[in-house]
Amino acid sequence: MIDLYRLNDIRFLYVDKVALTLPSLSVKTGKITALIGPNGCGKSTLLNILAFLDSPQQGSIAFKGKTVRSKKQLQALRKRVGLLTQKPYMLRGTVADNLKLALKLHGVPKPLWQNKINETLNRLDAIHLLNQQANALSGGELQKAALARALINDPEVLLLDEPFSYLDEAANVMLEKFIQDYSTPTRNLIFSTHNRLQGLALADEVITLINGSQVQTPLLNLFHGHLDNHIFNTGKLSVVLTGDIEGCRHISIDPHEIVLSKEPFCSSIRNQYPGRVTSIAEEMGKVRVNVSAGEIFQALITFEALHDLKLQLGDEVWVNFKSNSIVTF
Repeated sequence: MIDLYRLNDIRFLYVDKVALTLPSLSVKTGKITALIGPNGCGKSTLLNILAFLDSPQQGSIAFKGKTVRSKKQLQALRKRVGLLTQKPYMLRGTVADNLKLALKLHGVPKPLWQNKINETLNRLDAIHLLNQQANALSGGELQKAALARALINDPEVLLLDEPFSYLDEAANVMLEKFIQDYSTPTRNLIFSTHNRLQGLALADEVITLINGSQVQTPLLNLFHGHLDNHIFNTGKLSVVLTGDIEGCRHISIDPHEIVLSKEPFCSSIRNQYPGRVTSIAEEMGKVRVNVSAGEIFQALITFEALHDLKLQLGDEVWVNFKSNSIVTF
């Protein structure tokens, strides 16, 4: 199957600051794809490129197997993509006025406008916003109205930049269900989030970004800090690393590699930290245990291990992991 997007040798700069460096990246067709990473890692820049609003200073981008080479192609492709920006804005007037303008710009016949507007707002449980003034909307209402505008023309690709911002719990649940139900062989959804667990739970495919580059790590137990003589200091704890490492700014520990114990190990494990259990939850047939030990660690253990340890919320526990289980970048 042809990739939805294929990017090669991408380099994007803001003035003299490199925002993205992607030697090769592909997005599959008919999938929900999550862009995961901390704030400032390049997620919004990448979404703007995928929406054909920005062009990289270097490299090529292909959409459904066809390389984009001209401004005319860019202009045509923009109409095939819907984008919800991280800080959405609406023009003066009602929500209905904004949606009518989106339909007009796409050349939709006027007799079809009202039905499309009603269908789109009902789909998002937002029909009550129809005649409200856009400049009077709350943060969550603005998010819904802007999402309706991105959806109104049935885009082939829907891009959502941090869509869960400003939403209350009910709206959050609605949007999660919308994302899960959206993708079909002819429709595609890509969303960005700094919430790693939410991204992993909702997406079929995950692209992880750090400092404008793709990294092959799930970003669980991700810590920022500095390295000094094989000791990585996060500001809250020190982690012992091994091997020849230079220029390390982040570390990540696979939650499966973390061993929990009620007492410190008498072993070669050099990273051992006392902490307290802050949450216990079932996840994909295992148990996710969060432990506050200077930093918040997430461990995935078996139900058998949970039973043996007799863990409960608030229990004191030791977090243990080997130096060779740490990913550095």
